[in-house]
Amino acid sequence: MRTLSVLSVTILTLWGLAASTASADEVLAATLHQLTKDHAAAYDREDADATLRLVHTRSPEYEATRTVLESQFRAHDLKTEVVSFQYIGHDDEFAYARVKLRTHDSTADFADNTVDSVTLYHREDGTWKVWSDFILGIDVNEDD
Repeated sequence: MRTLSVLSVTILTLWGLAASTASADEVLAATLHQLTKDHAAAYDREDADATLRLVHTRSPEYEATRTVLESQFRAHDLKTEVVSFQYIGHDDEFAYARVKLRTHDSTADFADNTVDSVTLYHREDGTWKVWSDFILGIDVNEDD
């Protein structure tokens, strides 16, 4: 009977840890999804400072992003929406999600498109920020 009790406690403890991990992942996924939406919203407002505040300052793409934002905001009136967000997971340092963003501009010299990417997030001073993304594909929306 004692073995059964120990086994029961062990199973319940492991089940609790698994539930706790799943809950922590759900919270992280929601946090990253909101970060992604906030990043797109700042971009839509053409607010370079707000957009960059959501990018990790030690990202290898930080300065290039600053330069690109300024030129894009001068040349276009881009609107971006988060089409889909799928949390993948995390390791000791980074979190990962598959993100699809649709970008539209009413000017004729811009090809509306949907970018499918894996986005990496990294903490800076305890806050999750965008680190980088790896483009998996770009669908040019020729009908728009």
